[in-house]
Amino acid sequence: MNMFDNLSRERLRDILGAGGSHDALFAAAREALLDEPGDGVYLRGLVEVSNRCVKNCLYCGLRRERTDIRRYEMSGEEVKAALETGYRLGLRSFLLQSGELPGKAFTEKMAGILEWCSANLPGARMVLSMGELAPEDYDLLRKSGGHRYLLRIETSSAELYRRFHPNDPLHSHFRRIRALEYLRDSGWQTGTGVLIGLPGQNESHLADDLLFMKKINVDMVGMGPYVECPGTPVAEADDIPPVEKRVALTLRMIALARLTMPGINIAATTALQTLCPGGLEKGLMAGANVIMPNLTPGIYREDYDLYDGKVRVHDSPGEMLEIIRRACARTGRRLMLNDPGDPPHYRTRMEEERNGKHG
Repeated sequence: MNMFDNLSRERLRDILGAGGSHDALFAAAREALLDEPGDGVYLRGLVEVSNRCVKNCLYCGLRRERTDIRRYEMSGEEVKAALETGYRLGLRSFLLQSGELPGKAFTEKMAGILEWCSANLPGARMVLSMGELAPEDYDLLRKSGGHRYLLRIETSSAELYRRFHPNDPLHSHFRRIRALEYLRDSGWQTGTGVLIGLPGQNESHLADDLLFMKKINVDMVGMGPYVECPGTPVAEADDIPPVEKRVALTLRMIALARLTMPGINIAATTALQTLCPGGLEKGLMAGANVIMPNLTPGIYREDYDLYDGKVRVHDSPGEMLEIIRRACARTGRRLMLNDPGDPPHYRTRMEEERNGKHG
């Protein structure tokens, strides 16, 4: 047994709040990674299909009340062309992301794209991040060729959620968790994540986030530091933690997620790279095993303006792939092209569910 076994809420909180070096924590996370899923780094090509959103989250640059950005929705042919570019480069996992657009028209459009992917991108895993939908819409997307769904809860604390989401019928912490549970129970490879370094958030909140993600039994985690978006209400808060603290907490959260949830996929996010030069490498060294090169066409990329600094990421897919190759080389990790990187946790979870049903 080592010092990071049996991590209680109190122990998680203490690790997150401790000063000094965390080299032992990161080394333990890398050891856990090597055990499962291994030292590979998997690529998830990101296509930002639309920046339109019905939600009004107070921290987000895509919130519906923001009027100083051009709203767009890529055509099906544009999405397919972006996916083909990534596929030719060896990517076998793709994330189709948008603002939250509940309703049949957009869901059916995405279902049509997924059907095309099934026929034209053999071996690919299609990941969706479209927010809260009706169960029948999740079912349609899965039937059409979706494999993975990422629904970030942003915080497991209902109190914090209320602080950062307007009190209107479109925002419900309870409903978001129920949607995540439906995705998990209906066979999707299921992912979630939280924002780290929000005003008013503390180490106890983050410890609870880790325990929530473990309890709900997710297969993927994508979490990153909070990055201000000028003009949004939260960006004006006077209690935003310093950048250095947000980065440090994010790296510790990645490591602790790796230790508490063996076999899941964990992303080193663009937000981490935005706040911290070399953030991708630091994320890998903390236990992450997924990087998401952006395949969104340049004419749209600036308009998917989630936070300050993101729009400055203009590397082409080929250039980004070379940056990732170098990051893998410097961290001693293997870049896994032509491999979708199914998380071992998902296979284990499905086996356990089958045995439970038929045992």
